[in-house]
Amino acid sequence: MSSPRWTSFTKTAVVATLILIAIVLLVTFRSMIAPTIVAFLLTFILSYPVNWVQQRTGWARGAAVISVYTVVLLLLALAPALIIPRLISLSASLDDTVTDLINELRSAGGPLLTVGPFRLSLNNLLEESGTIIRGLLSMISASPAPILRGVTAGVVSVVYTLVLSYWLLKDLNKLQRFMLDLLPIDYQEEMRRLGSELSDIWQAFLRGQVTLGIVVGIVTWIPLVIVGMPNAGGLALLAAVMELLPSIGPAISGTVGTMSALFSGSNWLPIGHVGFAIIVGIIYGIIGQIEGVYFIPRFVGRRVKLHPAVTFVGIINGALAFGVLGILLAAPTIASVRTLINYIYRKLTDQQPFEPLRNVQTAMRIPGLIGGRKIEGVIFDLEGVITQLDLSTLEIASSRLQWLDPLLSASDRQMVFRRILIMLEGLVNFFVSQLWRLKLQRDLNRLQPIIDRFRCFPPVEHYELQPGALEFLQSLRPNYQLALVTVRRRDEIAHFLEQNGLDESLFSAIVTRDEVTNSLPQSDQLKLVLERLNLLPEQILMVSDTDANLRAARAMEMATAGALSGLGIASLMTDADIIVVNTDELREWL
Repeated sequence: MSSPRWTSFTKTAVVATLILIAIVLLVTFRSMIAPTIVAFLLTFILSYPVNWVQQRTGWARGAAVISVYTVVLLLLALAPALIIPRLISLSASLDDTVTDLINELRSAGGPLLTVGPFRLSLNNLLEESGTIIRGLLSMISASPAPILRGVTAGVVSVVYTLVLSYWLLKDLNKLQRFMLDLLPIDYQEEMRRLGSELSDIWQAFLRGQVTLGIVVGIVTWIPLVIVGMPNAGGLALLAAVMELLPSIGPAISGTVGTMSALFSGSNWLPIGHVGFAIIVGIIYGIIGQIEGVYFIPRFVGRRVKLHPAVTFVGIINGALAFGVLGILLAAPTIASVRTLINYIYRKLTDQQPFEPLRNVQTAMRIPGLIGGRKIEGVIFDLEGVITQLDLSTLEIASSRLQWLDPLLSASDRQMVFRRILIMLEGLVNFFVSQLWRLKLQRDLNRLQPIIDRFRCFPPVEHYELQPGALEFLQSLRPNYQLALVTVRRRDEIAHFLEQNGLDESLFSAIVTRDEVTNSLPQSDQLKLVLERLNLLPEQILMVSDTDANLRAARAMEMATAGALSGLGIASLMTDADIIVVNTDELREWL
């Protein structure tokens, strides 16, 4: 007996209660907002190297995350010896410049401001600042408890950030798929597109700001050195760092550089301080114009491009609400809100929220939506998906261990060996890749039968199609671009296709061992397929019988389907978007 449907009042009350609870939790744990934002930001940044490791190695997500974390920690450990001395040198140079500037101002004499009997001078300001600092130091020495609490909170925040970032990196695909599955199927593609738009904004901002900072630092250093600017390296470092503060950062670095030129003069130009300051100001102005006209559109892109007034207001409000973190992330946050508002506005006005994807086929197609993606092309792993494997190795290994029957049945033993072979697949592929890269084809051909045994591959002349595979491929071809990836040579695949009545024109792309140095499928092979299909990664479905062959595809943001027709084990392919018994079951999705 089903329960009665909720009335509109009940639904409204439940939603209002949930919103109220969310607000209470947000206020109660507001101190964890900043570390959580940092954890998501760290996840976003480290996802690049993690995806690269997965694409190149085919490792499991957890192993790729651990390897990246290990490298990052090693770099942090080596930073004091490799990077910090140079940064200290540049910072000291900048500090000398600021100190000289203050000394020049102090030696200039006279009040800075006079209003009737009130006279404000720099000496008065420095004396008052010193009094305040001494008062703060005396408070700290008298009561160290707040310092200890602050240190403890800092350590807890760091640990929280690192742990949360690790789990987000490891299970990011699962989290995305879980969130998409909660949505009605009609909205899944739109939400994936919206998420892609937001991801593009943050990618453009983070990648662009780092690149922009490096370029502006170099472009600032070169002319300052040419005109004989003292401490040009420190000022260039300041200009690079200030690029993290859109709009106001370049103004700060330009002001400091111009004032420094006014009081220090040039190392070699025969010109007065005022004239030199004008030259330096013009240099900063030209760099600012080049940055606005060329650098920002090129490195940051149109997705984050905001009016300077909007950026300035966002930075000020971000600083008041979240301090330094609010200043750094104001621009991409505003751009993200703009994208969300634009999506809502288009939906409210019954407009299409997104432009149609480029390269979408215009012919009639079978609707296919997998993982929130509209599929336009399918990549098949030949062995185990299109062709049958030789599983006699499992049977032989199981039969030789019959004495284990009291502990493990024959089917259980085969499952154990199946898992072992899947675990060894990456190692075997790496070994084959190295032999191929070192041009040891003779040794590879000699070891091929043994290698094929570990892969459960029959000799290529004995390859047989999976039941119904030919009809299935022929039914897909009018609506999808098909591609085939294999570890076999081109001549062997040509013989296989001819022997089994498969027309090579059935596939828009066939990538074999001859065309790449790594065993398939890795990033090089998948990129080659993308070029030949002329599709975006999110328009591709990768089908394989083991998760090891799907990891590189997931790292490239392709949809993935695990097939149980070869060595596939459902429990080992939980990260796949869908799991099917065989290719024929894909008809339900495609």
